[in-house]
Amino acid sequence: MTVPSALGTLRTLTLPYRSAEGRTEHVEYAVLGGRPPPTTLFLHGLAGSIQDTRPLASGLPGRKVFAHLPGHGRSTGPDPLSYDVLAAAALAVADHEHATAAVGVSLGSATLLRLLTRFPDRFERVVLYLPAVADVSRTAEAVAPHHELAERLADGDIEGVAAALLRTQPTAVRTTLVARTWAARRARELVAELETDGGDPRRWLPLATAVPLEAADLPRLRHVTAPVLVIGQEDDPAHPADTARRVAAALPTAELAVFDERGALWGHRAELRDLIGGFLRGVSSLQS
Repeated sequence: MTVPSALGTLRTLTLPYRSAEGRTEHVEYAVLGGRPPPTTLFLHGLAGSIQDTRPLASGLPGRKVFAHLPGHGRSTGPDPLSYDVLAAAALAVADHEHATAAVGVSLGSATLLRLLTRFPDRFERVVLYLPAVADVSRTAEAVAPHHELAERLADGDIEGVAAALLRTQPTAVRTTLVARTWAARRARELVAELETDGGDPRRWLPLATAVPLEAADLPRLRHVTAPVLVIGQEDDPAHPADTARRVAAALPTAELAVFDERGALWGHRAELRDLIGGFLRGVSSLQS
């Protein structure tokens, strides 16, 4: 099936994968571009979608592959959802589409961290955008909006869903028109998806409190030899800048970029695209 896209025509596909429990599940993804390399895999955040990661692909060469993580879109996975399940789905798409690079947003970046501890040489380049958690659990302040989001979704409360989504954004941008417009659009989409597909939005909650790295995993990141770009932003309780710094310090080949309190996507969109695009092309945009 093909669907119109602001970035061209996306082919939407489904692929079977084997969960950690040995069950056959399915992951939904979309492809933009033809066969020539490079191929970059994009993974969204919690309660996110393919639509959310597409702006990060603007201007990139090669093929772009956008996956819905289990529990999102039409991707399936066993309850309770875990990072092992998400990593298995992401790896299946990466292998099937021969992805050479990967970009993860929040939950997606945590999924890539989990994958890298198991397969440190899987990708040639990796971008970890707004890692929310590594080996230390999120704070109650960071988890609370996700509980609110699940409850408002269960009630079909579009305004409540939008308010909860805004609480996952940097403090300084929550009242801006662009952020409120995004939250309203995404709230309508989430409520409509739930009405169409059914299911319990509370099934996301284990992911809000889980950590992708176990006690022994942080040292394993030392085995990653591919260049990794870690991106954080200040004054963002859902994605603490200190988490980005901690992840970057654990990766021997990491470059770290921390944006100010206006947020990377909201306040520095062109700079963010140039940073990610340059890194994936092998050209660093960071000042030494």
